[in-house]
Amino acid sequence: MVKLGVILMSCMAAVLFAEFFRRRTHPFRAYGWFGLAFLVVGEWLMFRGVEPAATFFTPIAWTAYALIADAAVFAIRGHSRLRDAPAQFARLALLSIPLWLIFEAYNLRLANWTYVGRMPVSLPVRWFGYGWAFATIWPGIFLTADLIESLGWWDTPARPITFSRATQNAFIIAGAILLIAPIVLPRPLGSFLFGAVWLGFVFLLDPINFRLGLPSFEGELASGHSGRFFSFLLSGWVCGWLWEFWNFWAAAKWNYIFPVMQKDKIFEMPALGYFGFPPFALECFLMYYFAAWLLGWEKPLPLPAQTTSPARPLLRAPGTLRSLPFAMLPWLLLAALLWPQPAPASSLNLPEAARHGLDLLYSGRPDEAITRFRQVQAADPGGPLGYLLEAEARWWQIYCEACEIKWNTIDAWGRPRVADDDSYLALAEKVTSFAESRIAHTDSPEMRLYAGIGWAFRARVLGLRNDRRGTAHAGVKARAHLLRCLQLDPGMADAYTGLGLYNYYVDTLSPIARVLRFLISIPGGSKAEGTRQLEIGMERGDLTRVEARFYLTKNLRTYDREYARSLEVLSPLIDEFPRNPIFQLLRGDIQAKLGRKELAAESFRQTEQFSLGDSACERHLRMLAEQSASYLAPVTSSAQ
Repeated sequence: MVKLGVILMSCMAAVLFAEFFRRRTHPFRAYGWFGLAFLVVGEWLMFRGVEPAATFFTPIAWTAYALIADAAVFAIRGHSRLRDAPAQFARLALLSIPLWLIFEAYNLRLANWTYVGRMPVSLPVRWFGYGWAFATIWPGIFLTADLIESLGWWDTPARPITFSRATQNAFIIAGAILLIAPIVLPRPLGSFLFGAVWLGFVFLLDPINFRLGLPSFEGELASGHSGRFFSFLLSGWVCGWLWEFWNFWAAAKWNYIFPVMQKDKIFEMPALGYFGFPPFALECFLMYYFAAWLLGWEKPLPLPAQTTSPARPLLRAPGTLRSLPFAMLPWLLLAALLWPQPAPASSLNLPEAARHGLDLLYSGRPDEAITRFRQVQAADPGGPLGYLLEAEARWWQIYCEACEIKWNTIDAWGRPRVADDDSYLALAEKVTSFAESRIAHTDSPEMRLYAGIGWAFRARVLGLRNDRRGTAHAGVKARAHLLRCLQLDPGMADAYTGLGLYNYYVDTLSPIARVLRFLISIPGGSKAEGTRQLEIGMERGDLTRVEARFYLTKNLRTYDREYARSLEVLSPLIDEFPRNPIFQLLRGDIQAKLGRKELAAESFRQTEQFSLGDSACERHLRMLAEQSASYLAPVTSSAQ
């Protein structure tokens, strides 16, 4: 649905551009042209992966957009926020950081999004990036509202709308409930209710701001002016699409993992989530003026001589703040956010037959391992685990048979469509079917993990067949399940293995493929983030720790050419499973690249020694080891 997002974005931009040129009465100022050039250059550098633009693209884009939007407002009105009130604009940007951190605090509990990508290693640089990005949120909303309001769509006065004191009190109570309920409910239930937070501050603060004499939407509506209300609503809609559009391409980004419409995303956002941006913009307006008033930066507006509202004079500002409910509410909210929740157990509790089978598999005895895995299937015929484990065993046979020496490197570079692979794909289909069936009944991190691995199993065989579209589809499906797994249980380390592989391999796409990946709706990735996630999987994983270490070794060798580090990562696998011929073959390949010819020759001899059977895989491994050793022989002879 990325193409749909691009089409909608284009239509929205076309309307705004047309209205701007129709209503412009002053020149577009130089700083606006600078912002436009800054944005174009930033996008060009980002698409080429040039740092630091690729990592810091979000704040770069929004800083440029702020200059463009403010210059556009000036071109229409002859005055603008940045030119005429720079101090207020600076306060707006400064307050944007702590105000957004309120929502980050909610996210710590509700886990609706997560940050991924090329996050700077240095903590000060990382926090600088976060602060810069957060400082653009409120200015972006306000400047877009200024631009929309300057178009004059709601200049005609409307019938005044007023609310009684009882209605205002009901709004305040409703807002408090909306803000507190998601964080006092259990996390699996509360994660569905983040939308309540986008509405809560609107209901809570608008009546309070009105009673304090601060800018409020109720005050605007009571005076018959609806322009500000609708301008901020539409500002949230416009900014929401811009946020998601620019975030989709950035190297450092956020991913949404809330449990709604994960299969129906436009850019990174599930389609339903876009309806949260308009009320969020209303919150931005109300939260800023309330916080600025607390700091003494904003003063109450003078009461009009003839007010149409019966409610505002009934409660004076000091009384509002001294009343017990208003005094207690911030502390209740803070306590609810900080109240500890029991952490979910992160262990998969694999049955003994599964653990023993995995040891046999990685010790180079796949047939015995499959026997154990079928015992798991018999114990739980409708569960995905036994079939997942058997598929894993069959995958190693496929990988083994597909290995070849190409570009002076031993790996599975490709594989034609083979009838024997159908049984593997059938097992992967069982894994996803059984796991998704149980998810439909009761969502759980374990079933999400199994479903994600099932889709990843399908992706890797299709990848060997060079079926790029099928691989992308399966990979995106796997990613969605694994992100949801981590939302339900952030400690499920095995999910990081699949996400690490996804993020790493997506970042190895060619520059042209990166630009065009929206055509097949592939979310972005990062090798640095993928490496970090694979390290988590290999150190803390239960089911996938061997896979994580093996693939990290290969990635460091093949893509990063960090041969010494790849050998260091591989060594614990050799120590734990010394009779695994695939591990020995990989070690020999890396040692040869490091120029350690004698050690490489010994590893190839051990590969032959530990693959003496008559299976297709073992015969193929012996051939590869003999061929690799023969390449070393002339070098050894010349050295002698």
